[in-house]
Amino acid sequence: MKQRVEINARGETVSFMLVGRFEQQRTRLAALLATGQPIMLLEYDGEQLEQQVKIPVQLPVEEILAMIQFAEWPEAALRQQYGRGAGWSLSLEAKRRQLWHHGALILDLTFSGEHIQVTHYPDSYDVSITTIERKDLQQ
Repeated sequence: MKQRVEINARGETVSFMLVGRFEQQRTRLAALLATGQPIMLLEYDGEQLEQQVKIPVQLPVEEILAMIQFAEWPEAALRQQYGRGAGWSLSLEAKRRQLWHHGALILDLTFSGEHIQVTHYPDSYDVSITTIERKDLQQ
């Protein structure tokens, strides 16, 4: 998957390309500048997150990964991951998903075609994600 990501926080904007490969046991992401130069590489196996920072830029990498998972995972997987026992609750609609923790809204995602608008309430920032290319590589 190739996505254009723009983060707006406290009047500042950071834009980059995100190239991801999502497999059943592993997620790999690379954040790239418009020139193609890598900012960071990330690999997540469901338990351990490894990242290599190529250019020192402050990106909320773990939160971006969680947002993409929250946007892309099927409803059954989200309900399993965010069980009510840990204080999580979900609202999952066709064009909107919300994640709550102990009654406080954490993430609010709205979908419009290949565009996802995310508001991250605890840290007061917005993320705009536009999918440019998506390929299913299953064999």
